[in-house]
Formats: sequence, C-alpha cells, structure tokens
Amino acid sequence: MQSSLTSRVLVACSEPPEAVDPPAATDRCWPMAEALAAGHDVILAVPAVTGLYHRRFAVVYYNSRNLWLVARDSDVVVCDAAVLAGNPQLLKAGKPLAVDLSGAPLPGESGAAAHEIGRVLGTADFFICASEEERQAWLPALKDAGRVNQYTLEGDSGLRRTIEVARPDRIQALTDFCAVPRYASDRGSGLSLASLPVEEKSAKGIAYYWRAFLYLLRTGGPGAVWSRGSLAIKRRISGRR
Repeated sequence: MQSSLTSRVLVACSEPPEAVDPPAATDRCWPMAEALAAGHDVILAVPAVTGLYHRRFAVVYYNSRNLWLVARDSDVVVCDAAVLAGNPQLLKAGKPLAVDLSGAPLPGESGAAAHEIGRVLGTADFFICASEEERQAWLPALKDAGRVNQYTLEGDSGLRRTIEVARPDRIQALTDFCAVPRYASDRGSGLSLASLPVEEKSAKGIAYYWRAFLYLLRTGGPGAVWSRGSLAIKRRISGRR
C-alpha cells in the first residue's frame, strides 16, 4: 500500500538510456528513476522508442506534444536542463519541477545551450547536481539569476533547499522534494523578490504580502506564518522596519 507521501513522479531525460543492462554508469536518468521508485510511483520518459524495461517503474517514449500531458498527470517533474530548455511547455503543467544541472553548460559559456540555462535557473523550483564541486560552481549562477534572496535564504543559508547533490547513493534530498509536492513548489522562483514587479518591491502592496504569505504557508506551514507575522507586528510597533 502506498503511503500518503507517495507521489507520481515523471523523470524526463534528453537522451535515451543505453540499451544495456544495467545502463551505462554515465547515464543519470535510469539510476535516478530506479532510486526514486523505492518510495514513489515513477515514470521514466525518454525521447526515443526503447525496449528497456524495469519492474519497478514504467519506461515511455515522449515527444514535444505528449510530454506536457504526462507532466500534467504527475505530481512532480524531474528532468535535465536540456529537457526543460527544449520543452518550456512543462512549466504550464503547474507541477513542482526539479532540474538536474549535471553536465549542463554554465551561463556565460559559448553556445545556445548555455544561453538557455539562464531561463532554466529562473523558472525551476529545485536543482540537483552530481557532486559538491559541481554544486559550488552553480551557486554564483543561481545568484545571478535572482535565486539567492530573502526567501531562499530564510532558514537555509547554505541554499540546500534550492540546490543539492543527488545521485543513486545520495537520493534523500530529491526523494523529500517529491514526497510533499504541495510544499515543494516554488522555493524562490515565482514568489521571490526577483520575480516581483519593481513597484511591488518598493511599495510592498497587497500582492507582495499575499505572495509572501503563500510562500511561508507552503514551505513552513502555519507555524512559519505565525512566526513571521508576529515578528512583523513587533517591528511595526517598535518603529523598526
């Protein structure tokens, strides 16, 4: 019987796994799907018809037309950067989105792929990579994309809830992200200061506080809303901002 934390997870990769058993060690999609399948209902979507089969998750073929349909029927989407860059319609599915940055070109490098990365960094909810060294290399790029702000740093100065190492032997962070999708969505993208119009940043009108309220409720629950709200009231009374 599935637990209440079991999610329907779509894992989409830009390259089909090699037709060997098991697939090559350099391929991350297959072992990632295998590890996530230990606690979730997983579909692995690949861009080519394949005879690969796994008893714990489904392997399906996708194209630009049906990928959005599969994503819409999932609770969480996990994909590599190339998939999101080539299929921006995934964002319209409205699902929590984790992007694997392993092997992707850093912004500023030459090539069209590096140019697309900036948009990927500004839209996904969570990012994963293969090593701590790779994670450190991506932190400046995330800062340039506006993902390092008061919301993402709240209780997470190391930005572990924004970008974390994930591989088959270190899958817990990604498993947790998938487990509670209603709290996983938007860890600093749509509700961040970077995405607010300039007039809302300065005036802090109703829209600003409503987005802040939703963010706190999703990420920390009623306790976080009460803690932040009471602190704001105390500051108002004392005359401090």
